[in-house]
Amino acid sequence: MRGMVELRPLTLDDAEAMAESSRQGFDSFRDWAPPGWHPPADGVEADRVREGLARPSTWGLLATDGDRVAGHVAFTQAREREEPRADIPGLAHFWQLFVRRDWWGTGLAAELNRRAVAEAAARGYEAMRLLTPAGSARARAFYAREGWSTDGEPIPEPALGLDLVLYRRRLT
Repeated sequence: MRGMVELRPLTLDDAEAMAESSRQGFDSFRDWAPPGWHPPADGVEADRVREGLARPSTWGLLATDGDRVAGHVAFTQAREREEPRADIPGLAHFWQLFVRRDWWGTGLAAELNRRAVAEAAARGYEAMRLLTPAGSARARAFYAREGWSTDGEPIPEPALGLDLVLYRRRLT
């Protein structure tokens, strides 16, 4: 049974909970991913989450329902993809938004999205970007409803084994 969800700032201690929410989210991709697709290997995500949380520009919230994790949201300073990964002034990277299946359809994802967008604007960012799987109709419909836009051009992501699409949102 779902109760009242509480939101609190993310800390480095939340890396495992975030990794588990991400793992569950990636597992749900099997509903629409091509045959033979497999989510990223367990353990890799927790290390990546720790690295992301350690960045000074990272902001996020953890949603809990009692002692159960319901989901999380995080953004960080956007950087170039190629080394040396220079910061992109004025642009926040909407790094993660995962809501566990028991909380799908509750409005939690919309609330987490709303708070992240508001915080990025309060921190002076002019815009945000995010990447989501091209084949995830559910995620793509959600972001469109929440005011994000895309050109829909697929971007191959070898580490995930899926094409992604880039979404943007103006904040000013």
